[in-house]
Amino acid sequence: MSIRNNLMEMNKSLKNLEESGMYDVEKYSYALLHQTNQLEYFYCHLVKDGDCNQTYYHVHKRPHIHQLAYFNIGRGFPKELMDGHWCYVLKDMGYKMLVIPCTSIKEDSTAANPLFEMDIKIKNDTYITKCRIQLSDIRSIDIQRLDLRKPFYNVLTPKSEIMEFVHKNLFE
Repeated sequence: MSIRNNLMEMNKSLKNLEESGMYDVEKYSYALLHQTNQLEYFYCHLVKDGDCNQTYYHVHKRPHIHQLAYFNIGRGFPKELMDGHWCYVLKDMGYKMLVIPCTSIKEDSTAANPLFEMDIKIKNDTYITKCRIQLSDIRSIDIQRLDLRKPFYNVLTPKSEIMEFVHKNLFE
């Protein structure tokens, strides 16, 4: 298929989704535009001599392990977290990071699945609060997805508690 045909087919699907009233098509189209812009930046501005394997995206500041950082985790399927999320940095692997996405905690909420959700304390600029790590959404993510417009936050929950939770619920 050609690019034009693919875009026409996408347009039909987006129209059907919009008519269903069950999906935010505008947000989705913006996410596609953002990802396309990022791909354009990488391939049209960073890649030299056509060698993608030797091209790396560098950031002027990066989060440390055991901090929260804001990443655009992209779009997936309906039960996956999507778009921008605060993420707990579990491991720095150079050009990628192993992260656990977080969600906010409503006043009356409890962990829906204690095997895969854990509340952690964080310190932002002015106060201490909590968020919920979503172990079922753990992923390796390219550093290019890091949103440097947002600050990094320190996690107050001991790293050993988080590591024990991860190990117990992923590997036992």
